Amino acid sequence: MTWLGIIAGILLVLASGVSGSVYMLYRARQIRLEEKTYGIATPYLQYIAGTIGAITGLIIGGLIVYFLALNQRIGLVEWIGRFSYVLIAAASGGHLLTLVTVGLHLWREERAWGQHKGPGNGTLGGRRIQALRRLRRQHEHYADLKERDDIVLEELVDVIGRPLLLLRRNLVRLPFYGYLGTVCGILLMADRLSQIDEASETFKVLSSMAEGLVLAFRTTLVGLLTYLPLRKAADVLLERIANLEDAWVKFRHEQEGL
Repeated sequence: MTWLGIIAGILLVLASGVSGSVYMLYRARQIRLEEKTYGIATPYLQYIAGTIGAITGLIIGGLIVYFLALNQRIGLVEWIGRFSYVLIAAASGGHLLTLVTVGLHLWREERAWGQHKGPGNGTLGGRRIQALRRLRRQHEHYADLKERDDIVLEELVDVIGRPLLLLRRNLVRLPFYGYLGTVCGILLMADRLSQIDEASETFKVLSSMAEGLVLAFRTTLVGLLTYLPLRKAADVLLERIANLEDAWVKFRHEQEGL
């Protein structure tokens, strides 16, 4: 590779990092606008989003430069298979931002419970208690009050629960991105196998088939290794949301006299 190629590769990686950071900052802005509706805000969200986006972009740019640097004459099928790595990296960055955002919300809620033995100010729990007190002035009967409070509780839990449920649904795509590379790798193997027509070319074709086999299994492995820890983190956060919801309901019975 020439110096010009090296410089071009470095610039491509840096440009990818900047692009990834800008995109994640845009997503952070959308999250911030939604949080503002409920009077909450994720601390350092712009820095977190910018960092995750930059790292994701650098990984994607590095993958592109690496594949281009191999300087191999390959067909469209193999390029599609390699593109599965880019899809996995891009999707993982977005999922990671959601996990971090929800995790910070839960950490703040749980810390407020530890410090105040109940919902604190500037938290979803504090907002719910304020709504509950307004409802008590409007409804005299317990059944009406409980029904209205359950609606408020469901709405506030949905603020952090909905992104997490959407993330769990979208996480399923990660293994399929890996399967994309698997299909491409198998197609390459089948194509090379069809080219065996003389004994002298057998070893050359088998070598090419091995490349397709590596692509097939490696992309699947990367997709699964990315999916499993993200899915486990999402499951843990959902359990914490359920525990927090139980704590809110218990606080209503104990502190509000319901």
